[in-house]
Order: sequence, then C-alpha cells, then structure tokens
Amino acid sequence: MESPFKADILKGKVALLTGGGSGIGLEMATQFGKHGAAVSIMGRRKHILDSAIASLQSQGIRAIGLEGDVRKQEDAKRVLESTVKHFGRLDILVNNAAGNFLVSAEDLSPNGFRTGSVFITYLVLGYVLGIELCTKVHFVI
Repeated sequence: MESPFKADILKGKVALLTGGGSGIGLEMATQFGKHGAAVSIMGRRKHILDSAIASLQSQGIRAIGLEGDVRKQEDAKRVLESTVKHFGRLDILVNNAAGNFLVSAEDLSPNGFRTGSVFITYLVLGYVLGIELCTKVHFVI
C-alpha cells in the first residue's frame, strides 16, 4: 500500500520506539524511517534488535537498536541519552512496549501500573521541556 504522506514528511526528525524490534513496533519504525526519520528502537532481546536494525538499515533507514527494559529507570535513562548522543536530538517517542496486563485501567494494580513505559515517558518529557523532571519516579496510588 502506498503511503498517503509525503515521503520526507519526517526528514530530520528522530523517533524512539520502545518494543520496536518486532511486530507493530517494527512496522512503525519502518514507516517512520521510510518517511525520513532516523529511528532508535529499544527492546529486551538483543538478537531481535539486531535483526530489526539489519532490516531497517537494508531499506536505507538510519537506525540503532538499544537493549533495555522500560520497567527499569536506569535502562530508560541510558536509552534516551544514547539516542540523543547518537542522533543529536529526539523528536518522537512511541511507547509500544507493554506489560500485557489484560485488565481495565481501574483494575490495574500499582505494580501493574509501574510495569510499563512510565520511566521513559517522564525522562523524554523532561528532555523536551529542557529540564530534569525527576531523578527518581515515585508512585502514590
């Protein structure tokens, strides 16, 4: 299917996708790249990341893969810093990684809430705003 968007609509932009090594995350990374963005993908499994990066690069997409777990604040911080260091900026965050809790939001436990993309969202928001939002995320539920 041909894209309805201009081929260079994301030229000069950098996208970071969590869970971007396979499935819908990889397809989103591919589409961002085909539309001009450089892509950083974060995932827990190095062999999956390596395969995804090879696929993206074979299509002419500037891409890096960074191993890490979104549930770990230190991994989220390292991935954000590595992305910005490598590409010089960050414009787009896609939180695709999931804890896969099949419950309604009101039934999600505090631990289930913490097991997600909260850390990287706080860090990227702080980066975009030009401030360090927090050094440690605390939850009160």
